[in-house]
Amino acid sequence: MSGEESDPAGQRNSPNSEPAASPAVPPSEGTDRESSIDPSTPDAADGNAAPVSPVPGAGPEPSEPPPGKPPTNGAGASTPKAPATEPGRPGRAAAGPRAWFERLHRARAQAPALDAAADLARATTDVWGLAARAVVLGTLLGISTAAWVRFSFDAAWLVEFLTKNRMEMDMRMGLIASMLGGGALGALAVGGTLFWASKKQRPLGSVEQWLWFLSPLILAPTLPLLLRFRAWEDRHEDMLPAILFVGLVFELFLYRSLCSVPPRAREVWESARTEVPEWLRRHGPVVIVVSAALAYTVFMSFYTIRWHHKLGTGNYDLGINNNLLYGGLLGDFNQSRVVFPEDPAKYIASHFQLGGYAFLPLYALWPRPETLQVIQSAALGFGAVPLFLFSRRWLTPWMAATIALCWLAYYPTHGANFHDVKFVSIASFFVLLAAWAADAKRWVILGVACLIGILLREDMPIGFAVLGLFLLATGHRPLPGLVIASVSTLWFAFLRAYVMDDAGDWWFPKMYKDLWADGEPGAESVVRTLVSNPLFTLKHVLIEKKVIYLMHVLVPLLFLPARRWYLWAAFVPGAILTLLVTDYKPVTMFSFQYVMHWAPYLFLAVPLALAAYQREAPHGASRAYAALAAVACAIGVLSFNYGAFTARDGALKSGYQAVTFSFTEEDRKRYADLIEISKSIPDDASVAASEQIGPHLSSRRVFYSLRRDSYRADYLIAREKELRLERTKTVLATALNTGEYGVFKRVGEFVLMKRGHSTQDNQALVSEWRLRSTAASPKRSSRSLGADGGDVDDEWDDAGEEPSAPNSNPDHDAE
Repeated sequence: MSGEESDPAGQRNSPNSEPAASPAVPPSEGTDRESSIDPSTPDAADGNAAPVSPVPGAGPEPSEPPPGKPPTNGAGASTPKAPATEPGRPGRAAAGPRAWFERLHRARAQAPALDAAADLARATTDVWGLAARAVVLGTLLGISTAAWVRFSFDAAWLVEFLTKNRMEMDMRMGLIASMLGGGALGALAVGGTLFWASKKQRPLGSVEQWLWFLSPLILAPTLPLLLRFRAWEDRHEDMLPAILFVGLVFELFLYRSLCSVPPRAREVWESARTEVPEWLRRHGPVVIVVSAALAYTVFMSFYTIRWHHKLGTGNYDLGINNNLLYGGLLGDFNQSRVVFPEDPAKYIASHFQLGGYAFLPLYALWPRPETLQVIQSAALGFGAVPLFLFSRRWLTPWMAATIALCWLAYYPTHGANFHDVKFVSIASFFVLLAAWAADAKRWVILGVACLIGILLREDMPIGFAVLGLFLLATGHRPLPGLVIASVSTLWFAFLRAYVMDDAGDWWFPKMYKDLWADGEPGAESVVRTLVSNPLFTLKHVLIEKKVIYLMHVLVPLLFLPARRWYLWAAFVPGAILTLLVTDYKPVTMFSFQYVMHWAPYLFLAVPLALAAYQREAPHGASRAYAALAAVACAIGVLSFNYGAFTARDGALKSGYQAVTFSFTEEDRKRYADLIEISKSIPDDASVAASEQIGPHLSSRRVFYSLRRDSYRADYLIAREKELRLERTKTVLATALNTGEYGVFKRVGEFVLMKRGHSTQDNQALVSEWRLRSTAASPKRSSRSLGADGGDVDDEWDDAGEEPSAPNSNPDHDAE
């Protein structure tokens, strides 16, 4: 273990010890860190950074001027002199840009300086001002207490009140009266306390200090409102602005509270901390993060597999990716007959996902779709570990653990986890691992993480290139950053411009078709538009659905990564791969895997933003604690309403579907019937399956989707509830009416047809499923299949995230 990581518990930055170096330096590197990530902050070596208070609220109170700072206004303040003209160059200061800047600097230097701390210190000596502030705070606390009681107890009326503003007038007036009464009692209580303190000659400032310390309780009534999940079901656009407003206000109050911790409260806190065992203080964060990552993996693996057994997954895309891995066991790398039935090797024109074969040894132990679901859940769950290790180098271990837990509770991640199996989601682990390895100078791990991550999918090099450029531009790890950025960029350009384009045409470039320059297709055309006409590009970016998408991504983090300009680099991968898309809806829906082009980069920006707060004097640590606590609360509330951990049917949206966590007897019987009928299919036989049956049979070399054709497969398998997707019904009607296939076996909802089998049972099935019509192309449906084969609302007529590949049938062109 290197010297940089010799302090596993992060004691250099623990709350009960002084930092070993300036806060501009991550705790585990001390003064050896090359430079600060914050380009606006001086390097730690110059000693100019203010020390971070090791305990919340332990720094000087806001009423005290910074130690050692002379007064800048009022008596004794010196008047700054205007800068002298540069000797020997009298003309240079008289005209030109340099003169303009010098005059601006002179004007600012001669203006009277402002000192908020000194002004506040004088304000606290004003008895009337102090009393007014205290009474206002007491009134607000009284109102909030009364409202919290009304909203928390006997509040069955609350859902209709929140959704439809319905309440009987007597109850409404009673609510208002109770809030006013609570405010009056609060004001009287504070007024009486101030009067008593003045009589006893006690410091009146301590009363206001306690009130500021308790000020976060002013937002207590919002908790029962925001946790009333029935009122917020499928109302993301209503809840997200509310969470943003409440979260920012809570952060403000909590910051003021931490800056105003009374001595008695601080003593109680210190006494409680000393009771915590030393081993728990040292190793507690690591144990919590690893345990939470393991719990996440088990929880998500169990429920995603259950979702699969409920027929919630599809050929697009779990069937495709499982068949890709199974083909790898047989030497058929990156080939898919589901997408390109006639030429499976052409799949490289669609996706290049060789990095997935890094999991082939594990997949070989149990070559089934469920194995991939466990791998994806583990990748997302244990992504918390490198995120924790990275954050611990910049913050205290407990703050780093909080960020890691927020990653696990982030509800867009849950939606991506349930959406079949996607290599973009799995790649997020390698993004986080690469960031930590670069920061910790673990070069072997960095190389492996970058190699696998870049190869997992053809669009992942964009994110790694941005990560490398950030390391280079900040001067933090310039040489590794240059290598990562160069290799990623060159690989992406070579892969897209030569390998994938030469493999054949595909529909993906059409996602950007509104940005094509003069109608010329291709990525180069989009780049020309971006460079030459940025305002035209913004017109396609700043639209309502994309703003709402950004709210889903950024509101849980309370826009924390956006508060430092240099951290806007975290937006670049997602902006390129989602916001610039003009003709493909899933990329701007938070329930699809594309959100993982945002999540890992945004979470890496969080500890850097908090570390920048810590460098601020005199209360930087308090501001960082307040911001992190507010983010944790926002993510917790949103996860409760829209995440997976409540296991509440319909709460989580994944893809186009609302996930159900229950498993009824009907679900159990349906899955048992599917297993039973699948036993009649030989392992080496070719199969064409309808959409939601397909993933269960995709662990074979020759596997097709029935949505386009039968492809003369040995067996066809379908159920009536899946006939509406694309040409499924027409394909089956042709197969049965021509006698090419005969009904081989029926079990429950499922029907297995064999090529060349007896047709004696065909007419019964044709009549039952109404397959007599053999129209070439069915009408497009505005609905698609749900988890149990029922219909769900949908704006896309394809089940799955990607439109299917073109086929030789002229009656049904690819989209």
